[in-house]
Amino acid sequence: MAARAGGNMKKGTLPIIIAMILAGCSSDSGGQADGSGIPDLCKEAGFDDPNCGQPCTLSEDCGPNLYCGSDGKCRADCTAGGDECGPDSLCIDHGRCSEKCAGVSVNLERVNPTVMLLIDQSGSMNEDFGGMTRWEAVQKALVDPSDGVVFSLEDEILFGAALYTSHGGFSGGECPILTTVAPSLNNASAIASLIGSNGPDGDTPTGESIGAVVDYLAGLPPDSITPLRIIVLATDGEPDTCEEPNPQNGQEESVAAAQAAFAAGVKTFVLSVGTDVAASHLQDMANAGAGLPVGGPENAPYYVADSPAALRDAFSEIAQGSRSCIFALDGRVEPMSYAEYGKVTLNGRDLAYGDPDGWQLDDPSTLRLLGSACQEYLDSESPTLDASFPCGAFEK
Repeated sequence: MAARAGGNMKKGTLPIIIAMILAGCSSDSGGQADGSGIPDLCKEAGFDDPNCGQPCTLSEDCGPNLYCGSDGKCRADCTAGGDECGPDSLCIDHGRCSEKCAGVSVNLERVNPTVMLLIDQSGSMNEDFGGMTRWEAVQKALVDPSDGVVFSLEDEILFGAALYTSHGGFSGGECPILTTVAPSLNNASAIASLIGSNGPDGDTPTGESIGAVVDYLAGLPPDSITPLRIIVLATDGEPDTCEEPNPQNGQEESVAAAQAAFAAGVKTFVLSVGTDVAASHLQDMANAGAGLPVGGPENAPYYVADSPAALRDAFSEIAQGSRSCIFALDGRVEPMSYAEYGKVTLNGRDLAYGDPDGWQLDDPSTLRLLGSACQEYLDSESPTLDASFPCGAFEK
């Protein structure tokens, strides 16, 4: 069975076209817009701004809530969050209503994760594991052509791999020794060749290897991988170090390396191939890799496999969980506070902005589905995702 401790489809990856029907675009025109016939709030009872009616040249002369009208006096069409502009427009900067404009389709592309498989190549991976060696079990779980995890998800995840070992630490020469395949979509065959043409031999410098993989990813061309980066560490024993390959006392260094990786934007999941790694160390590694305090009240999940089937299940759970519900826009929602005026639908169903099961903007150019909305997207064979924003909220 596969033990998951501490907590907790196959689709193509062509860019997803999201129709964003913009109600309009506008510009300041030097602050001389006249409100397009909308009544001046400065002349309405109850609207009080000391700059109302003051002479002006630019909207900046009128303060944050008013703009400079065509008559050279400060005025306002609307108030932030008010309904003065009507359903097809938005109150933008300096109290102006935006104008109407034609609809436009915006490309919104899913951000696929980059997953680096960091595989222990030490000699103990030759030990028996349910009728095959541990190494063979890892190979079958990942790259069996019929149901290997990498083959199953290679069109959704940029998989790469690094085998790690040493030959007596620094005293044996290079340490750590990494044999790598760069991450890419549709990379299962290359990873299968890597694992199939190598075998167990040497030591377990886990901490240094995590650090080396982080540096390796940072050195790749930025457009060849994605910013969502994950290490999946598969190891069958306690770690050693390049300074001290024996005994295996590299736990502290491994935890520190996972913490440093997280600080560099790379999350680490840990999977024990067999039951030889202490649960306490696995928990420390899991917390460090997830950015949680080591020994703190909250525990990140770690994985222990005691059979080949359990090993595949563990790899699958980690990989499935890494799939993304993040989408990159080819424009920007400016300012981000206008996101609340947006409308997003998934498979014809409206999603609420800021809801734990709805959607949010991570930044002006990045939309994320949350909770059950994310899961519905991942589970759908051919999901449809649509979004619309009112005039003045979206800029290409």
